[in-house]
Formats: sequence, structure tokens, C-alpha cells
Amino acid sequence: MAVFTAWLVKKSSEIKSLIDAGIMLFLLSMMTEMFISTVVYLYVPAPATVFELVVINMAAMSFTIIAILLAIFGGNKTLDQAQAGIARVRSLIIASIIALVILSEVFMGWTFALLGGTISTAGGLQGTFAVITNSSSSYWFIFTMSAEMAITLFFIRDKLPKGFSWLVASQTIIMILSPTAIHNSLWADLSFVAGTTVMTFLFIYIFKFLHKNRTLSKGILNYLLLLMLAYALMMTGQFIWLLTSDAAVFVLSIMVEMMVYFGIVLDQERLASSKPATWQSMPYWVFGFLGLLFVAEFFMGGVLDIQVYGTNFFNGIISASTAGSFAHVLSASFFNFIMFFTSITMSPWYLTMMGIEMGALVVFKIKYTRDLETKVRLLLMILAYGAYSILLPAFLIPSQLLMHIPWLGWSMGIGSSGAIAPTVLMALLGTFLISGSLSFFFGSRQLCSVMCMAPLMYQGTTIDAMNSFSRTSKLGRRLATDRISSFYKVVVSTVWISLLVAAVISYLTSIGILGISVFGVDPAFFLFMFYFNFLWYLIWIMIPFVGTYGCASTGICGWGAFNQLISRAGLFRLKVKDKALCSSCTTKNCSRVCPLGLTNQPSEFAAKGEFRNYKCIGDGNCVSACPRQNISFYDVRHWLSETFRNSDTSYAAKSRTP
Repeated sequence: MAVFTAWLVKKSSEIKSLIDAGIMLFLLSMMTEMFISTVVYLYVPAPATVFELVVINMAAMSFTIIAILLAIFGGNKTLDQAQAGIARVRSLIIASIIALVILSEVFMGWTFALLGGTISTAGGLQGTFAVITNSSSSYWFIFTMSAEMAITLFFIRDKLPKGFSWLVASQTIIMILSPTAIHNSLWADLSFVAGTTVMTFLFIYIFKFLHKNRTLSKGILNYLLLLMLAYALMMTGQFIWLLTSDAAVFVLSIMVEMMVYFGIVLDQERLASSKPATWQSMPYWVFGFLGLLFVAEFFMGGVLDIQVYGTNFFNGIISASTAGSFAHVLSASFFNFIMFFTSITMSPWYLTMMGIEMGALVVFKIKYTRDLETKVRLLLMILAYGAYSILLPAFLIPSQLLMHIPWLGWSMGIGSSGAIAPTVLMALLGTFLISGSLSFFFGSRQLCSVMCMAPLMYQGTTIDAMNSFSRTSKLGRRLATDRISSFYKVVVSTVWISLLVAAVISYLTSIGILGISVFGVDPAFFLFMFYFNFLWYLIWIMIPFVGTYGCASTGICGWGAFNQLISRAGLFRLKVKDKALCSSCTTKNCSRVCPLGLTNQPSEFAAKGEFRNYKCIGDGNCVSACPRQNISFYDVRHWLSETFRNSDTSYAAKSRTP
């Protein structure tokens, strides 16, 4: 049956005329009616049922035969000819075929689940939704569907656009690895690990595909968006299933994935031939893509947490009672949402998964980057993410000890390691001293382009290419500028005032003078979670509207603002070898590739031979983009070299004086 269905789908993809369409719809209808009739008979096994089903099937068969005859006597028009007279005929036929295939598979799975004893007819047709959910999440449905997808892919593999076979094959593999298929803990564990691995590499492949192909047909772009929707639903469904044993959302995701899959198979020609578009000029498409990607990654992280820690990981999250006044219900609900959200985004397994995915894009960038120092910095950034953000704080150093370690324990300044008490004041001050010193000597790039986790998610190839939105979106143009906008001043002031107030309250509470908390959570730590583990991700998803590096351009990162301020007073700057080359430059590539939109670079280089700016994070894009290799970094290393060289020259001159 799987081979026959796959063959029908293949033949449906080759439909040229209305007769072809009628025959395919006829065969699929008959197959669907057969399984529907079988399910009904299994619930009501009586001779009258058989008679009624035969009558219904004959009526349906007559209807489809009449449609075929009308097509024959109407001249058997091609779909293109029919489309001129009947709107969207082709789309309607394809939608009908997909609906019949899915309906057939649902009832076939239901049939085999009944015959195999997975579900029972004892309750009758009451609770049909639950029965369909159970049968469609079992191996009767999932493995059969996977077989049909694999066979269909084999049939049409040469007809897909270049690079798409891997995407479609990944869909099939992910379908096979559905954890609900077999009620066995070993299968669940293996399918979760393998499925998460395949999906992670699929996302990496999609990112690489988008970076390589800036202009794509709208059919391909729509396919990618629908695919991300399917996987966002799938990971949400797996998460809910693990917590509640309810597979309804997961089954919905399977249905969506099937529609996406068979939509590709049946209309692969239009997929590549539809009107081309540049995704860098489509902010809402990119916003939808990033949003759905984040949802999929977020719940994938939640699934990994359940696999490692068990469901108690989420049952143990601090939550506030939602009983009481409207204001209390609203604030408690917001608090509970933030606690749930950050419990995943602060999880080492979520960060590990994100590190692998986004780190791969950085590896691709290392390959494309020309400047050696930028290559080294990107490599250090990956290593720092693994060690500084995950390995040391999550696995090697106990949390009780971590808060007493400067720089590592308080990696994002005030609030990042819990309550501010007398015992941690030295560690907190040490954090500001160490990080501030590094920014003074090497620039704020030590944080914003190396030590923080943000650069890993902003400096990979595809995300880095999105810095075009810094120049095209209305808010992006306002934020990505060499000047400090009023918006930035308001945001960064609000962030720092709130952090300082929360820090004072935290300290006074820790020594017993006050007793203020946010539903039992230290206020400084709650603000840290809100700013850096919730709001940061919203800004990342909004790249099409705020531009890349929104944490730096909007001012929501108070820790970054502190280090940028120290950097501006320090030794770091960008220098050029020859000012004349900058004066005659026509490309202005240095300013075009800057994620912070520092457009005054060319004029500063031409006039002063160097560039210093509060917003500069030293990501090195300008150095690598300069067509004449005229730009270089300057920090404490070069200052020391110049200082000692001048001292040696002065000493040599004095020694020659008679």
C-alpha cells in the first residue's frame, strides 16, 4: 500500500490534463473510502453497515467518473488552459490530492491500530479526536507515512531543485524518528537524540543554503517558512507530550510536515520557476523565519532538559499563585512566563545546542574571512562560548562557589550570579575591574566580539548577512549610526538605573534591612534573567526591524554599554596604513559591512588615519572587507611595541651623543 500510494503521488506530480487529474483523484478517493469504510465497519460490524457503505462508495465513485467524462467531452484541456478559465485549478487539484493522501493515511493508520490492538472499539466513535491522535502518533501511521515519503523521494529525486534532495530527505528521517511511534523508553531516548541531531544539522544546512542563495524563488522561500512552522510545532508537540502525554500538537505537526512535503513533490516545477525574490529585502519573511526557528530551538532545548533532568526540572520552577486581583494575576502570570522561558534559555543543554548550530555558521565565516587576526578572534569566540558560557559555570564549578569568583561568576555584571551580599562584593568589584581593564587594553571587543554569547549568534555567515537590515529598516537606520541616538540614551539609562536600584534592594535585603523580592526571587537576579535571557532573544528575532547586534545598538545590554564606555577611553582603535587610499576609495565597504552602522569610518580614516567610536565592537568586518587591505587593529600590544621602540630609539640617540 505504501508503494502504491507513493506511485500515485509520483504520477500526480506528472499531471498535465484534467483527465489525468480526474483519474488520480478517482484512485485516491477510492483508496480513502476503502479505509474509511473499514474503520466504520470495525466499529459497527453488521450487514446493514456493509450495504450502506457500498451505496456511499458507489455514489462517490459515480461522482468522480462523471467528472472524468466531463473532462473528456470538454476537450481534455491542459491545466494551463483550464487555469485561464477557472481560477486556481492547479492549486485546487494539488490541495485535493494532498488532502486525500493525508486522509487515506490517517484512516489506514486507524485501521491497522484497531486490527493490531493498539486502540479499541469499546468506546464506540465517541472520543474520535483522541482515537485519531493515538493512532496517528503510533508506528502504524508514522512508519507507513515515512515509507511513502522515502519511496516518493526515490521516484522524484531528479526533479527537485539543486540542493533540495537533502532537505526533503531530512524530512523523511525526522518523521521516522518520531518518539511517539513506539512506546518504549529506549526508542524514545534514541529517537530524541537522533532526531535532535538531524534537525540541528538541517537548520545549519538551511542557514548555509540561504547564505549561498540570497535570491530565491518565492516558492522555495514559502517552502522554507512552512518547513520551519512544521518543526516549530513538532518540537512544541514533543515537549507537551513529554510533560502531559498528550500527542495532539505533535500529530498536528506531522500533518503540517506532510502537507509541506507533498506540496513540494506535487509542484516541484513551480517551486523553482515562481517569481524570484531576495530574502534580504523581505523583513517580514526573515522575521517569521527567525521566530519559527527560535520556537523550534526553544522547545528542542526543553526536550533535551527533560531527557537529562526529567520532568521534575520544570515541575520545580518557582511560580507565583495566579489567584487574586487582576493586577496580581497579570504580574504573577508574567513572572511565571519569565521563569519558564529563562529556565530553558539559561539551560546548558539549550546553550550547547545553540552553540553547535550558530558556531557552525561562525566556522563557515572563518573560511571566508581574509584577515588572520579576525580568524583567530572568531576561533577564540567559539572556544570562549564553550568554556566561559557553558563548561565552567554549568559543569565544572558549583553554583555556590561560582558567585565568589570574579568575572566568571558575574559574567554579565550586576545580578548575573544571584543576590548581592557582603560576601560577594569583592567578586562583583573584581568583575568590573577585570572586564573594564580588558576593554581598556583591547577594546570592548573582548566582550562584544569574544567572551559574551551574543557574538556567536550575530557573527555567523547568514546572520551577519542580515546586517543589511541595519540600513534598510526604519528603526535600524535610526539605531545603526555613528551617533548616540536619544532612543539609545533612554534605553541604556533605564537599564542601568533599574539594575542599580535592584542591586541596592538586593544588598539591603541580604543584610536584613529590607525584605523585597519578586515573588521570592532576588530582584537583581530577576532583572538579569529578564534583560539577558528573555529580552535579548526578542531583539535577536527582531533583526529585520532593529538590525543586527540589537543588544549593542538599542542599549538593552548594560554590561556591553559599560565596556564600550571604558573602551572609548582606552587604547583600542582602528588604523589605516595609508590615508590617501581611503580618500580615493569608492566602495566604502568598511562602513557598509559594519553591523552598528558606523558610517563615518571612511571620512575619519581619510582625515585622521584612525577611527575611534563608543559603539565600535571590533568585530573585524571592516578589516576583512577593505578591498586594499588598508585597515588594521590597534590595542595595547601595538602601544607597547611603539613605546619600547621609541624608548630604544631615544636611548640609542643619547648613547651616540658626545
